[in-house]
Parts: sequence; C-alpha cells; structure tokens
Amino acid sequence: MPELPEVEACRRLAARHCTGKRIKTAQIADDDKVIEGIEPVKLQAALEGRTVKQAHRKGKHMWIEFDSGPCLMLHFGMTGSLVVKGVKSHQYMSFKVDGSDWPPKYWKVLLELDGDVSLAFSDARRFARVRLQEDPASHEPVSLLGFDPVLSMPSLDDFSTSIKQQKRSLKALLLDQAFSAGIGNWVADEVLYQAKLYPEVKANALTDAQIEDLHKAIKHVPEAAVEAEADHERFPPGWLFHVRWNGKKKIPQLNGNAVDFLKVGGRTTAYVPAVQKAPSGAAASQPKGKAKGKRKAESEPESAEEAEEEEHKAEEVKPVPRSAKATRGNSKSASASQAEPAATKTKKRQASKAKAEPKAKRKVSKATVQAEDNEAEEGSDVETGEEESGKARKASKIGKSGKATDKARLPNQTSARERRNTAEAQKANEKVPAH
Repeated sequence: MPELPEVEACRRLAARHCTGKRIKTAQIADDDKVIEGIEPVKLQAALEGRTVKQAHRKGKHMWIEFDSGPCLMLHFGMTGSLVVKGVKSHQYMSFKVDGSDWPPKYWKVLLELDGDVSLAFSDARRFARVRLQEDPASHEPVSLLGFDPVLSMPSLDDFSTSIKQQKRSLKALLLDQAFSAGIGNWVADEVLYQAKLYPEVKANALTDAQIEDLHKAIKHVPEAAVEAEADHERFPPGWLFHVRWNGKKKIPQLNGNAVDFLKVGGRTTAYVPAVQKAPSGAAASQPKGKAKGKRKAESEPESAEEAEEEEHKAEEVKPVPRSAKATRGNSKSASASQAEPAATKTKKRQASKAKAEPKAKRKVSKATVQAEDNEAEEGSDVETGEEESGKARKASKIGKSGKATDKARLPNQTSARERRNTAEAQKANEKVPAH
C-alpha cells in the first residue's frame, strides 16, 4: 500500500501542477465508502471555484489547502493514487496506475483547473478515504499521529527514551502510526534490515548502540526514498526492497544471503537471517519451505483506517469456523463418494474385504496387488468375457516378466480374479436348463 514515500510523491505532484490554480469543475464519484461524511454534490460545490494554496502531508495522510474553506483530505488506503493528465504516473510494485486514458479507471475525484490541468484521485480497491476537514493538522486522525521521519524526526535522546519504554516487537512498533507516522510494511522491513535488527526483538531490549542504528535507519530510509520520488528504480541497489516482492515462490538472495519471511505485527515480514540475527534464546525463523507454521507477534494496527483495511481484507477471505469446516468436509466427502468412479469403489471394496480375511490369506505378492489394481482401473466390478480375456493376457505378460508369479501365493490361496471367475461360472451353470 502507499506509504510515506509514495504519498509524498503524490503531494509533490499536486503541489507542482496545481498550486495557484483555480478549480473550474469538480466531479465526485457516487461512492459513499470512499467519499466519507459528505454527499458527492455537496463536495462538488465545496471544491468548485476554490484556488489551490498548498499541498500538505503527514505520515500517510495528505490534504490540499485552498484559499478559503475546508481542506480536501485524502488517505490513500491500499491502492489510492493521484494522477495528473499528461504526466507520467507513479507506479507501485503491487498495483498499476494507468494514466494513459482519461479519466483514469476507478476515479473518485476529478478536478479541472486553470491552465488546462486535470487532477484525479483514483482507488481500485476502495479502501481510500476522501473528506472535507478544517485544519486537518489540529484534528483527528492527523493529530493522533506520531513523529513523521521526514518532517519531525525526534532527537536521538528523545527517541532513545521513547524506545526504552516500549515492550512491543520492533516491527509491530514501527507499524504503529501513533509512534511513527508514515512507516508501513516495506519501509519497516527496510529500516530493520539497514539497522541489522531482528524484527521480533523487543524494543526495550535494544542496546544504546542498536537504538542509535535504528534512529539513523528510520531517518535515512524514508528520506532516501522521498529523494528518489518513490521511484524504486532509483532506490539504492543494496536495498531489501528490490527482492521482497517475489511472492515467496522462491527464496530470494540479497548480497549472497537468503531472504526469509515471517509474520510480525500481523504483517508478512521480509528479513535476512544472516544479517538480522535473532538474539540468543529467541526462536529464529525457519528457512522457507521448512517452517511448520507462521509465527505471529502482537498485532498493532497502523491507524484507524488501516485497521479497517485489515478488517475488509479479512472479509474478502473469511476464515471458516472449525465446526463449519467439519460440516463442509463431511459434505464434500459425501459428494465425492457419490461421484467416485467405479474403479475407485472396487479398490475400496477389495481393501475392505482383504482386511476381513485371515492375515495369512492376505500375504499376496506386490505384483498380484498391482494386477488387481490394474483390473479396478479398467472399469466396473463385473467385466464381460472379452474384457476378462484381455486382462488375462495382461496378467500373463506380467507373470512372464517375473513381476507376478503364483509362487508368491500361500497354500490354498486363490486370487481375486480366480474367485470371481469361479463365482461367474457357478452362476452360468445355474442358468443352464436341465435336459
């Protein structure tokens, strides 16, 4: 999702192309999930005729200040983006913003400004929020945010005092927007990699030297990403960012070291075990492919909006209750049983019958069992004489190859084929009329 660097890139885009320009027309999508607290027609009336004075940001929140009236408040959610017509759009790793067609797909707000400038705010997944608000910096949710690493990074002394009071894991702490505004999943992973800190270590367990490394990384990573205008192709080549987006289909490498993944703070976390070593006594993450389950530290929502986003994501793939899973499993089993091919049913009946027989009688050769499996795969329980002949020839070939021989049978033991042939012969004799 858009984090501090991406939102700052959008703020700069709006400031660069819209400052000093008057909004001639505004179009607002009829989407009461994204457009919050105001009807589209009222938001349209509030925007038209206003002149853009300045664009602001704190953390992941951005707002546009006008010459008069309330500000246009934007939270980007998971797929929010600002697009200026004719200007190359910022591209994210997890979703694409297409500004080639106008208006862009999934637009929520369209503004036509003086100087033939067109600005659009779009959001595909509808987790973004658009509001009107007076002085956003002094009101919630912005007033509840912690320090912004780019705008208001605390001194090392103040930062150290705060860290030593925190009992949470580092990753969960960094994701808490009340602690550090704007740090999201990828920025937090990059910060911890650059500081060489294990994601699950408790904040109050850090040494003074580690706290200093963390302070430097929290300041450096967002500033470097902002300087590159959130263009990942311009990020330093040694960053974890470049190898964390492979979907975990294979184990990525960074500077010759494997990158692993685990759950911390409710989020998938990328880290490099060789660099970010778990403290002694802590359980290190198992290499990918060998982990028995995902470990989860205490989960701290990044903000009210992001807590809602996580809730909506959970609604998309709802976990099935255990009782429901059992019911569903039984239903599936019943359906599968009804749809089982005759061959599978034959196998099951033969296996059941074999269990009921004395143990001595079930000591048949592996090749004989394989021959019977081949019979089941051929079709139904009772075959025609022609099918029997074909299978007899097949069994004969197996016998000649040395894989199936009668020598493997115990005394007085007959195969399933022989028992079936005998039963069919008896039935045929009973049907022949007496002379």
